[in-house]
This record gives sequence, structure tokens and C-alpha cells, in this order.
Amino acid sequence: MMKPLIFLTYWGLLAVGTAIAEPVAIPSVPLYQQQVENAVPDQEALAHSEKKLSEHKDIKILDKFVVPNFHKQSGELETAPNTFCRNCHSPLPHSKQLRTRAFNNMHVRYVACETCHFRPKDTPFEYKWLDYTSKQAVDGKGLFRLGQLTKDGKELDNEKQRPANPKIAPFYQGQPALAFKDQAFAKTIAADWQKADAKAKVLLRAKIHLPLEKKGPECQVCHDEHDSLLNLTALGATPEQTLAMTKHIIPQFIRRYKKDDEHITIREMLQ
Repeated sequence: MMKPLIFLTYWGLLAVGTAIAEPVAIPSVPLYQQQVENAVPDQEALAHSEKKLSEHKDIKILDKFVVPNFHKQSGELETAPNTFCRNCHSPLPHSKQLRTRAFNNMHVRYVACETCHFRPKDTPFEYKWLDYTSKQAVDGKGLFRLGQLTKDGKELDNEKQRPANPKIAPFYQGQPALAFKDQAFAKTIAADWQKADAKAKVLLRAKIHLPLEKKGPECQVCHDEHDSLLNLTALGATPEQTLAMTKHIIPQFIRRYKKDDEHITIREMLQ
């Protein structure tokens, strides 16, 4: 007599049936998705979620300015539209900290949101360049633009985006640890949000954000020549690029100066 077998899906227990000859493959679920589905927000998290929703204001990013930009535009504003966070957040999500928001928004073009904000304790992540279209890791050779020269010997100016515009993202057990906007998980959340009342939105927002860190790591966590979160060499950086990033003047300034009335000068940046 065949013994009962329990089948599992993305959302937990599905049914109890009869064992079959061939094992049923259980699809892998991104670590972030697992943590959202298992999240149980406490009263503090729910209160915070309710406060954030009550304070929310849509931000409109202007496509055309009355005064022409001094700097050359670096391709399209939207990068990797398959990013899960883009279901709700704008392409330039950092707005609170006047001192660092411009630098943080620059990183959005080549660093996944989860690299900074999804850092589960005691979880061994490997960081790789992730193509959001194929959902696969890609070779990082040539993806760092700092100090990179074109075929005619000119330095790249970042006017054009990288091929497929990959980002540095966390991988867990060989798979991306994050969710994608076009996956069933993300689509279900989007649909639930559309039909949710105010109370349900508070809970849903709290569950989505519970696995995340509100504040990202300090700049020096990555821009450090001795103990960096990212293995820049493994990510494809040349020795010269690695040195330039770990010795960059802006992260050093942000670490050194904490008060809002302390400013960096062009002279200091050129040293």
C-alpha cells in the first residue's frame, strides 16, 4: 500500500495525495520571497507602515527642464524595469538625506536595491552582476566604467548604458536572492494591493518591508580596500579600478564629515 505524500508549493501546504514513482520537483523560491511570505509584523512594524502610508506623496520626475542641464544625461532614467521594487518606488528612490541622496541615486544604475537593503543576519550572500532580463548572472568584465577606455583610447563618459544594464545583486545558493517584477509572486502582491482597503495595505506594506533594512550600509562598507562587502576583483574590476573605488574621495568625505554645515570643495575632490 502506497503511503501519503505531502506536496508543497510557493505558498505552503497544498494537498495530501498518493506517492508516485517519480519525485515532484519543488521550484526554488528567492530568499526574499520566502521571508516576505513568512513575515509576521508586530504592532511597531504595523504602526510604522501606517505612518508611512499616511505621509506618502507621489513624486513627479520632470523629463524636460526649463534650464538646460549642465551635465550630459547618462542614457534613459529607467534602469532594469523588471526590478521588483519598481512596483512602488520611483527610479530615483532616495530623497530624504540631502547630503547623500544624489550619490545614492547614482548607485541605482548599477547596484540592486537588495544589495544595500536586504541583508539577513548570518546569511552568506555572493554578489554578482545580474541581468534582469535573463535573470542570470553575467560576466563582469568591462562593466565597471571607471577609467575604462574606448577602442580609440578615449575614456567612457557613461552616456550609454551597459548591455542589458545589469546590476550588482545578492545571490543565495547560486540563485538571485531577490524577486522580479514579472514573477507570479510580484504580480500577486500588485493585484492584492489594488483591491486592498486601507487596513490591508498597512499589513501588506509591513510584510514586504519587514525583511529589509531601512537604512543601507555606510559607504565605507563597499569602498574599503581591506574589508569590503563586495569582491570588486571577482566582479570584474581591474586593479586600477579597484584602487580608485576603494580610495574614492566622496565616501571618505561622507565618513569624515557628519554635520550638515560641513561641505566638500572641488579642491578636496581633485586631491
